Amino acid sequence: MFKKKLLTVHLNEFNYEFLLHGSKKYNCKNLSKILKYKKTNTYSKDKIQDKDLDPWVQTVTINTGKSSDIHKIYKTGQSIPKGLNQIWDELSKKKINSAIWGTMNTHFKNSIYIKVFFPDPWNNQVKIKPYNLKNLYKLPRNYAENYTDFKITHNVKNIIVFFSACLKHIPLINLSKISKIFLTSFLSRGFKNYNLFFLFDLISINIFENNIKNRDIEFAHIFLNSLAHFQHNNWDEIKNHKFYFKYTDEICKKILDLSKNYDQIIIYNGFTQKKIRTEYLMRPINPSKFLKNIGINFKKLKTNMTNGGILEFNNDIKKRENVKKLKKYSLCGYKVFEIKDLSKLKVFFRIQLKAFKIINENDSKKFIKENIAYDSINKIKIIKNLKYEKGFFKEMKFLKTTGKHFPNGKILSKTSVTNKKIIENKNIFQIVRNFFEI
Repeated sequence: MFKKKLLTVHLNEFNYEFLLHGSKKYNCKNLSKILKYKKTNTYSKDKIQDKDLDPWVQTVTINTGKSSDIHKIYKTGQSIPKGLNQIWDELSKKKINSAIWGTMNTHFKNSIYIKVFFPDPWNNQVKIKPYNLKNLYKLPRNYAENYTDFKITHNVKNIIVFFSACLKHIPLINLSKISKIFLTSFLSRGFKNYNLFFLFDLISINIFENNIKNRDIEFAHIFLNSLAHFQHNNWDEIKNHKFYFKYTDEICKKILDLSKNYDQIIIYNGFTQKKIRTEYLMRPINPSKFLKNIGINFKKLKTNMTNGGILEFNNDIKKRENVKKLKKYSLCGYKVFEIKDLSKLKVFFRIQLKAFKIINENDSKKFIKENIAYDSINKIKIIKNLKYEKGFFKEMKFLKTTGKHFPNGKILSKTSVTNKKIIENKNIFQIVRNFFEI
């Protein structure tokens, strides 16, 4: 019996116009081929970044076909209810084999029909299948949670294990191509965070390819986040655009290679980003240390990608005591934390983005110039003319923001997936169901 095969790629938050312009400027042949695919516009009913228009919310919406007001998953690493079925769970019921890689905020329900499952580094669910992929997970997870205070000396074992696993799962010729593009960018522009995100995506898609080629996979899905990361943090760096497009074109080459074994390919961003005037927000260099220093006692801390996370407490009394402290904590006349209750023992917290009037590039540069000096010996920022606030700012890292979430998105597909010009992004779930006629 003939089995239909579908490849879906969640190329997170890509800006279509930016890709179109760059593909021509930098002669990106593989990217240009993908941009010529059939196009469908999408939208999300969610509108507000840091509230509901975020990838850890929208991936759940797309994967389950449920809008956020129904699934109620709003935070990175928030546990997915066991009763909520993701598209691969639906396919498993119909005995359709799947491979899932990197998608955010998932719940792994083991099934003989789920052949490959690799969670994203911020996921609260850490089950991995097959088990021999576990050595690829610990390093990116550790980096994701501690990127402002990542110490190579503390991660030597994780690094060795990770790259040993890469040698096992990626053909040497492919590994040499990945290394070449990474080193070219690194030696030309120095250390940039986006290099690591692109490196991880290239490694991911190569390992994904290697793990599905000898398995009878009918539904293959991979989530890639490097394009979104660059837009969020480096979009204003014109000199780095050529490396962005070099990486992106290589990713597209692998996507095209993968698509040769599938009847249909669907690439989508879920929603997009628009370029903005550069803003800055603050994240503790070491979130756990910072919270303890201001007197917050907690059982567990699960940090997110920006400047917040989920705190878990031993009991309800401890939770109430510490939440009260967080709500009262203020600086320069501003309340520092936004707090939202998640469950009996858990709360979400974040440092409010505009708490210190750091709202755009000029304000932030002025603020830094007037108040912050750089200690080149200890390599830390220190505060001038501030006393009470000195300890706070010494523990903060300024994070640049160059892209902002926008609810409209794109689907690119080999053949048309709908006769409608625009659909809600949650309907991607139904498009997959329709493909397999379930």
